[in-house]
Amino acid sequence: MRLFTSTALSTACLLLEATNVFANQALSKRSSLLPTDSTFISNVLTKVNAIRKQYAAANLTWDATLASAARVKANGCKLNHTGPYRENVYWWWYVPPTAVPNFTTKVVNAFDAWCSTTEINAYKAGDLYGGGRFTQTVWKSTKKIGCAFSTNRCTQNPNQEWWFYCDFSPPGNYAGYYAGNVTTVPFETLRVVFQALRIRIY
Repeated sequence: MRLFTSTALSTACLLLEATNVFANQALSKRSSLLPTDSTFISNVLTKVNAIRKQYAAANLTWDATLASAARVKANGCKLNHTGPYRENVYWWWYVPPTAVPNFTTKVVNAFDAWCSTTEINAYKAGDLYGGGRFTQTVWKSTKKIGCAFSTNRCTQNPNQEWWFYCDFSPPGNYAGYYAGNVTTVPFETLRVVFQALRIRIY
């Protein structure tokens, strides 16, 4: 099975993932997890808050309204950055397209892509566009998140992708406010430095 994946607002990248495809995975369609699924919500919050903790940002809470908005956009099967929220987007596709996603893994894959070294280095280099997924994920003034997968693979598109949206509120990435909202050095790294200087932090 070949897996292709891309993150929003950046050059699409192609990944090759080799795995076994079992006969019971050859479904014409497979519904994704609902944004009201408690395990899905827990997986998202565990992942995003672990990342935010690294960058000295407080935990986010789940918001059903944001999740509903994310579901609508995911089912649109395209990039959509309209509306009152800020969103991160991740999409991928398989060959053959009938392969069944592991949705728990895809949550991790999405946040890892949004907060990759490439994203962080883009922001550090002054590329706010290229680092936008990272900065929104760790934006300190953001308090709530809601995410959703497309209900099914998007059969109307040539690659029949799956889409994953996370909407954030209050939205981040405002010019002039990055310095107070984005920490680029992981908190544990700062702790080691401060301890070496005999400065206590909490």
